[in-house]
Amino acid sequence: MLKNQGVLGIVLALLSASLYGITPIFVYHAFEYGADPFGLMTSRYIIACIVLLTVRTVRFGRTNWPSRKTSIQLFLLGAIGLYANSVCMFNALKYLPSGLSMVIFFFYPIVVVLFGWALYKHKPPAIIWPCLVTTIIGVILSASDVSGGQMKGLIFIVVGAFAYAFYSVLAGAVMPRAELTTGLLLVFAGAGSSFSVVWLLDPAGLPTTMPYVADVWLPALEIGLVGTIGAMGVFFAGMNRIGASKSAVIQTWEVLVAGLTGMFFLNQDFTLRQVLGGVLILGGVLLLTRAEIKRGENLPQSAHA
Repeated sequence: MLKNQGVLGIVLALLSASLYGITPIFVYHAFEYGADPFGLMTSRYIIACIVLLTVRTVRFGRTNWPSRKTSIQLFLLGAIGLYANSVCMFNALKYLPSGLSMVIFFFYPIVVVLFGWALYKHKPPAIIWPCLVTTIIGVILSASDVSGGQMKGLIFIVVGAFAYAFYSVLAGAVMPRAELTTGLLLVFAGAGSSFSVVWLLDPAGLPTTMPYVADVWLPALEIGLVGTIGAMGVFFAGMNRIGASKSAVIQTWEVLVAGLTGMFFLNQDFTLRQVLGGVLILGGVLLLTRAEIKRGENLPQSAHA
């Protein structure tokens, strides 16, 4: 066992980012066999809720639930915030390479800080402004080589980043009021309920094809167990040892993993401008996070989409 908890925290954070980064491989595999984003998301959150409810029941039985107000807030965070982000993220993967999607999405920490300032008066450091300009230029460069057919994906990923940032700020205020397993269960139950309602109502233009063959069920299980429960559990285990801001820095490893797996397993490639844009986005985020660490403040952390 590692004696240095900081080293162990870094290892766990890298493992979590890697588990998140390889998940698009399974998403694309499921898409090839007829899956759609709504079907994958519905099955993902149903699987996650079953596992978390089982773990919580073994640990606490029927006790240790948060207050009714907190429970409703966590449920609504999932039903609205995480639902919106998940819809955008998985629809973006239908149009954009996974690596490019992750690069553009990772400007969200800048938005988190700005939302925190607007909602909770957490004034950001002055360096936020050059970081914001840098990330915007990076997004523009990354999007400059996007073809007409990929524009929908670009819109989805940008909207998803804003949705996740807003959700993260609110979750950062509410999640500490509940035990971690319980809080995640309520958030995932909210997201799963929204996807299940769409599945049951089957509105026009929002098809939900539940996994029905092994080539779709197996990726759905990986997404629910490894890419959601496993990655998130390892992430929080690492964050408890090194803090949220340092974890946020290491989480950018996910972009590299997603890009490399996209290149080697999904035959995706990147233009020079997209690479430069990615460097600017991640550079701006890392610079801001370093300033936040020096101030002793943590970027909000919450359930990953």
